[in-house]
Amino acid sequence: MLVVLVLIGVAWAVDTSGGGEVPRGMKIGGEAVGGLRGSALDEVVAGVARRVEDGDVRIDTPQGDFEERAGRLGLGVDEEATARRALDADRRGWLPGRVWGWIRGLFGARSSAVVAEVDEDRLADVLAERDPTDPQPATEPGITWDAEAARLVVTPGADGRGLDPREVGPDLATSVADGTPPFRVGAEAGSVPPRLPRSAAERLLVDAEARTAAPLAVAAGDARADLGPEVVRPWVRSVRLGDQLVLALDGELVGAALPLVLPEAGDPGADARLRIEGGAVVVVPDQPGTTCCDEAAPAALAAAIRDPALPRPVPLGLRPAPAALTADEVAGMGVVEPVASFTTSHAAGEARVTNIHRIADLLAGTVIEPGGSFSVNDTIGPRTRGKGFVTAGVIERGVFTESVGGGISQFATTLFNAAFFAGLEFEEYQSHSIYIPRYPYGREATLSYPAPDLEIRNQTPHGVLIWPTYTGSSITVTLWSTKTMAVEQTGQSEAPAGNCTRVTTQRTRTSLASGDRSVDTVQATYRPGEGINC
Repeated sequence: MLVVLVLIGVAWAVDTSGGGEVPRGMKIGGEAVGGLRGSALDEVVAGVARRVEDGDVRIDTPQGDFEERAGRLGLGVDEEATARRALDADRRGWLPGRVWGWIRGLFGARSSAVVAEVDEDRLADVLAERDPTDPQPATEPGITWDAEAARLVVTPGADGRGLDPREVGPDLATSVADGTPPFRVGAEAGSVPPRLPRSAAERLLVDAEARTAAPLAVAAGDARADLGPEVVRPWVRSVRLGDQLVLALDGELVGAALPLVLPEAGDPGADARLRIEGGAVVVVPDQPGTTCCDEAAPAALAAAIRDPALPRPVPLGLRPAPAALTADEVAGMGVVEPVASFTTSHAAGEARVTNIHRIADLLAGTVIEPGGSFSVNDTIGPRTRGKGFVTAGVIERGVFTESVGGGISQFATTLFNAAFFAGLEFEEYQSHSIYIPRYPYGREATLSYPAPDLEIRNQTPHGVLIWPTYTGSSITVTLWSTKTMAVEQTGQSEAPAGNCTRVTTQRTRTSLASGDRSVDTVQATYRPGEGINC
């Protein structure tokens, strides 16, 4: 017996002394590799690795199971370690065991395990997507803006719950040892810690404060601005990229703030509008414009903050700015015919005529949308020489004087009367304080800035187009819409108001569709003379 053992030992020592090839009878993943070495062995191991990584893995949990390709789970084969393990099969471990393994190889097949490795980040990403255990993701530590303290602060991480890649990973690696898919592992939900430590957020906070300490120059179109720390830091956030925490910006906050920082960026374009040509309504198409800034702006700013070597000012793209009123919308407002027109006359050649014509030109084509309101002062703003107005006569506190824009009250009175007979509502108006004979008695309006104003509301279901025309001695305002009512002045009365006279004018509106009638009034208060108070 001793002789037999000695002979076996000698034979084992001779057979394994070379150390350069896989022992007899060895298989990896069902593939025979006994006697192979070098590139021949590597080729077989590579084939097994491809089969493993393309194979399906089933992960079973008490709440359900799912299947995924091994490679997508981050499961791969360490080909070098797998080959080395097979080469060293009879050359490591307890001596009797090594000899017994060699003897088994003389009479049949044996296996060397596939050595696997798991990319934990890739596995975590798939588990976050496929986990059937109703997972609650962990909260990564990060940085954000504390508005009350007016500074950047660290936000702590917090554990979540679900399948932990640190627990599932080793079981996945073990499951592919035989190299023959499909593979299967069991897993249970548990506490899942953040993937990054708090120290990562603390380091990023220091870095973010340093990188946002100086103003950041930006440009969009022809507009330029310097964004100081007080502007940029409230946007700062953090995101995890793999095993790193990096500085990012809150895209929603950036998108809302940039148009305010760069209001002149881009081209405003133009809304669709209406014109009267040859006695017919013509739609002038809208012209879409551009404005600050496009969706790539937050990422461009974040990249520039992270990398001071990027160009300054930071170029920001513009985004399309659709018109507020499109051609289709304007065409669908029902502006098809004149519904009221009124004319007042004036002496030719006076300075006030320049102002009457100027305000008429500025307001020509204005559309009061259905249910909308129109204010002369909000639309025109202060009357200035820069806008083309000149000095002419006005009434101020019951006294005749002069001011830039004098005379435009004649336009206001003309528009007021057109709106009166169109049946529109008045939200704000005021008569002249002294009656002027060229205007309808008790049915007129004056203007100044910021008050009094003339504000008209369009309560009809159709748009109303304001279309003024003029000659050297008259101004006409025609309102175009769809006629829905007949309007007439049905009464007028006077009453004392201190030293003044209050005139009440009654209007009756009759619906063309139903015949229903409604009555309302407008008022005017007149001083008995210049400088006399009520």
